[in-house]
Parts: sequence; C-alpha cells; structure tokens
Amino acid sequence: MTDKTIIMKRRSFLTVAAGALATPYFYTAASAQDRTMYVGVYNSAQGGLIKKEVIPAFEKEYKCRVLTTEGATLANIATLRATRENPQYSVMSMDDVGVPQAKEEGLIEQLPMDEIPNLKNVYSRYLFEDNFGVGFAISIAGLFYNPTTGKPFESYEQMFDKKYARRMLLNTPKNTQSVLMLMVAAALATGKPLKEAQYDTDAGWAKLADLKPNVLSIYDAEAQTMMVAQGQADFGGIEYSKAVYPHTKKGVPLDMTFPKEGAFTGINSIALVKGGPHRDLALAYINRILDPGVQKMLSEATLSAPSVKDVSFGEDTAKFLAYPEAKMESLNLFTPDWKYIIPRRAQWLEKYNQTFNG
Repeated sequence: MTDKTIIMKRRSFLTVAAGALATPYFYTAASAQDRTMYVGVYNSAQGGLIKKEVIPAFEKEYKCRVLTTEGATLANIATLRATRENPQYSVMSMDDVGVPQAKEEGLIEQLPMDEIPNLKNVYSRYLFEDNFGVGFAISIAGLFYNPTTGKPFESYEQMFDKKYARRMLLNTPKNTQSVLMLMVAAALATGKPLKEAQYDTDAGWAKLADLKPNVLSIYDAEAQTMMVAQGQADFGGIEYSKAVYPHTKKGVPLDMTFPKEGAFTGINSIALVKGGPHRDLALAYINRILDPGVQKMLSEATLSAPSVKDVSFGEDTAKFLAYPEAKMESLNLFTPDWKYIIPRRAQWLEKYNQTFNG
C-alpha cells in the first residue's frame, strides 16, 4: 500500500466520521476528486420543489451530484456547528434571523458579488450582514382572518376590541412571529413606527397583556389556522403568508390583512458555508437559486415573492406577493433588526409565557 493510498483512506474515514454526525441517512464516502456537493434546504414544500425542479438540471449542467438534507434555520445552524472543524456542506439555507448568528460564529462567509452574477439583481433589502446571506423567497407576516365573516383590519389596535373576546388565535411564543407581535404592541403603546418600536419593547408588555381576554387559543401548528376558516375564531396571528395563501388560492375562506402600521417580512435565505468543499459549485448553486427563471418558478409554486428585480407574474400570482418594490413600500414592509433582537429573545420568551400563561 502506498503512502498516497493511506492518506486517501484516512481522508475518507474522517469524512465519513464527521458526516455521520449530521447526515447519517444520506452520506456516503467520497474521494477528494468526487464532484459531490452537500447543501441544506428547508424542510418544506419549497425544499421539495428545489430537489425536484432545480437540482437535477444543475447536476446535469455542472456534471456533479448534489445531495441535500432538510431542516429549519436552527437545525441547519446546529448542523454547521457539528461539522465546523471538517466542513461537509457547501451551501446552507437559513432564514434572515439566523444569518447574524451564523456569521458571528464563523460558520458562513461573505458572498463574493463578482462571482455570483445574479447577486447584482437582488434588492438591497434582501442582502444581509454585509452580504453574508441573501434572501431568495419572501413571505409577508400579518394577521389572518375569514373574509366571508369579517373585514380586513385597518389598524392592529382593532385586535383589542372587546367584541373579539375569546375570538383570536395567538401564535405560540416559541415561534419568531411572537417577537413581531411584541413589536406591534410596543408601536401601539408608544405611537412609534415599528422600526423604532422594536428598540422600545419594554413599553409593549402592558399593551400585550391587554390582548389576553381576546385570546381563544395559542396555536403552534399551521393546521390550527383552519379554526378561523371554520368559524371557531375570527382572526389570528401574527402569521406568515406562506402558511395562509396556499389555502386562500384553493378557495378556503382564509386571507391575510396588513394593517396600516406595517407588515413584516419572513425571509428564506441562503449562505455560503465557510471552508466548505467545492466552492465553485457552491457559488454556481447560489447563482442558480437567484436566477430569474428559478425565482419565478418558486414564487408561483409557493406564493413567496422573489428577491430579484424584473420578474413578471400573472395577476393570479401577483396578488399574493409583496412584489415589486412599489408594493413593498405600499405594505410598509419591515424587516426587524435581528442582530439586536436575538440576544434578547430568550428573556422575551420567558416574559411572553408569563404574560399569557400566568
């Protein structure tokens, strides 16, 4: 056995050992010459769509193999931590809320604008942390209601009307959307716009507590939104449009309402793994996800808006999207300062639970 063979076998062993921790169900040993790239996608219909419609064509064009693992933001970041010393992934999906954390921990690296041509077509509001992450699918967060029995809310203040006693579904404090509801309460209490109120949440707790008599149930599963469609509740939220609009399009009596104070973004993003293998393939893959044709296909299938400019849609899709920029402005679309919020979220979660479960 030659020294080179020994070295190659040792590398294969280390790769398998590291990969087994994070991806035991799909990983196979590969030589250093193998063009196999590992990417993280969302555990959602969108992730399934990327695997079915995007990856096969990419593999054919670049003569490579792309293997995926599915997860949500926190799980995907945990996977990167587990393989930090011997990176296995090249590209990882994570929401905009996770990009500051992944950057701070040194798990991802800055996206090179000159090596990813489609980055130049991305709206600047969807480039995060000095280009350490880029959004590729944007949902809108607001309240949802039954349009056959109610009307859109002009202001979030209407949530507190006594006529809605025990008629509201409140999203669980475990979800990011609860932070958005706290910002709304702070904005109503202080009279400040959401962009300023997010830094003054202490003023929102008393206002949030006033909502308690109107809460019928705190939900933690998307299926529970059907309680509004079935008439058991009048409205709910805050929720992402990607959990509501697919039902709306099918004729279910559910719709979103975005009060004058503003709507929030829910942004699916993608990042380049620091030190990940096959950098050339990783950059090409990110560029492909941002391709206008791919963006259009994903938007039409998931009813999430693209992050790139100059994509056209028929009215049957356009009416569900925060797109183009003129519509983003009309919705007063707002992306929170997650870098400020994340270090405080655990404390807020505890107080949120005390407010509604105490």
